[in-house]
Amino acid sequence: MNRSIYTKLAISNLKNNRKSYIPYVLTAILTVMMYYMMANLAANSPMNQEALQIILSLSVHVIEIFALIFLFYTNSFLIKRRKREIGVYHILGMGKPQLAKMLVIETVVTGAVSILGGIFFGTALAKLMYALLKRMIHYDDKLAFRMSWEIAGNTVLFFTLIFALTLIYNLLQIRLANPIELLHAGSQGEREPKTKWFLTVAGIIFLGIGYYIAITTKEPLKALQLFFVAVICVIIGTYALFTAGSIAFLKLLRKNKNFYYKTKHFISVSGMLYRMKQNAVGLSNICVLSTMVLVTISSTVSLYIGKEDVLRTRYPQEVYITNSVSDDVENQKLHDMVEKICRDNQVEITDEKSWHMAELVKIKNGEEYTSAMIKDNSSSDLVFFDVIRLADYNQLTGERMELGDKEAILFTNGEKLRKGYDQD
Repeated sequence: MNRSIYTKLAISNLKNNRKSYIPYVLTAILTVMMYYMMANLAANSPMNQEALQIILSLSVHVIEIFALIFLFYTNSFLIKRRKREIGVYHILGMGKPQLAKMLVIETVVTGAVSILGGIFFGTALAKLMYALLKRMIHYDDKLAFRMSWEIAGNTVLFFTLIFALTLIYNLLQIRLANPIELLHAGSQGEREPKTKWFLTVAGIIFLGIGYYIAITTKEPLKALQLFFVAVICVIIGTYALFTAGSIAFLKLLRKNKNFYYKTKHFISVSGMLYRMKQNAVGLSNICVLSTMVLVTISSTVSLYIGKEDVLRTRYPQEVYITNSVSDDVENQKLHDMVEKICRDNQVEITDEKSWHMAELVKIKNGEEYTSAMIKDNSSSDLVFFDVIRLADYNQLTGERMELGDKEAILFTNGEKLRKGYDQD
């Protein structure tokens, strides 16, 4: 048989199984599109916000993990439905090498359509996404979609690897099965799965760790560092509990004779027990995807609704003027000049506040903080201090704090400076 026959046979198989392959290809296109859009946004963000870029990069890695699991599951479901057809080809005289060539061509066709379609629609929808994002955040700078061949190449490479792995899985399924097993694969029922207590306990632990990190982490910088860890723990815990924990739970129900030996319980528990092995991964995918959607929507809506409050909290004054000269005469000249400009433009000054502040950069050496040199700027032990007078602090906050000799008030958002100080 020459290559053209294999190609025609593969195309014919795809057409005959279009009811199964069309949803599979659409799912793959959607996954590629989502990955490409997020990767492009992470790489080409014009806002130069390090925290934002870290979040987007972590989101890309989460999508990579989800895409790998999701496409593997849909492929395994698809190849199981086609085993009978492949068994018929085998009985009619096609050897396993010929079947392998046919599967390779089918995978190349579906993979090429999925990857190219995902990049095409991702490029088209990315322009709309950038326009909506620009309108939502009122960012008038150069926020526009830019086609990146590097991102497109990385997308092609990553999903080519996934389709190659699914092909290897399919070839192993065909190689390890005989024709009779292939013919009856679609009609075979699921065997009763074994109870995997280790995986069940591991799932509970991972899920608990993930949600514990998400609930207890309060500091933004620490949250960025632990975000990816929490997401991975939740994904692992979810898949482990659905694949192993559900089986363990159903078997515990079956051991409870007072519960199990009732008509409605007996049928439902028995049916679920034998079907969970097949459906557990699908339910896990739905659960993880639903969680991602809910978190994304709730976070986006919360940030959008609270943007004015965030803006007023971070910038309580509309105008800030900084003068690096510490001379009182020069400061008064600046103040008079600002008042004159406001009068000339008929602008009323309200809620005016002024304070003196010294900015210090120190490096931690044991329990002491010494002056930091410019060459030490990359050190993780650098500590930045903003020092203001007590009178200015009371003016800004409206409090009436008093300090004794050699006393200071310390405010910090990290644990590094808190140790060894009285926090009362």
